[in-house]
Amino acid sequence: MADMSRREVLRYGAAAAVSAATVAVGVQSITAARSDAAPQRAAADPRDFDEIYKGKKIKGKHNSNGKHELHINNKKLALTPIDTLFVPEDGSAPHVGVGYISAVNHYDPMEIDGDKHKDGLKKLAKKVVDTLGEFELSDEAGLAHHH
Repeated sequence: MADMSRREVLRYGAAAAVSAATVAVGVQSITAARSDAAPQRAAADPRDFDEIYKGKKIKGKHNSNGKHELHINNKKLALTPIDTLFVPEDGSAPHVGVGYISAVNHYDPMEIDGDKHKDGLKKLAKKVVDTLGEFELSDEAGLAHHH
């Protein structure tokens, strides 16, 4: 061992460092693969839907953070929540709530959550299909829009 040159010490030291780094990366990869193998999924919301309406596939997913998802024929429609004054058609008192707008219903917010509006996301999906008629959403309809 005393006969080793400085060059050999550096070479073997570098090789040992590379080996140790490779092992560390390998362990991290295995650990990450195991944790990704069984992700914890939240229970599906009973209001979620995936059905055909007027020949178009409508799919809606409610998220607890208010970032609901809506797809028409597998194309995403970005939704933006805004505070809105609602004047109900049934004659009940006006109220302020969260309305959701999109590229299609921009000036007609839809209330999605709340006691009377649990099916609001599905109503919005059907309204979008009715508005689109024979047309399809563009890719731009899925881009986020902020107010």
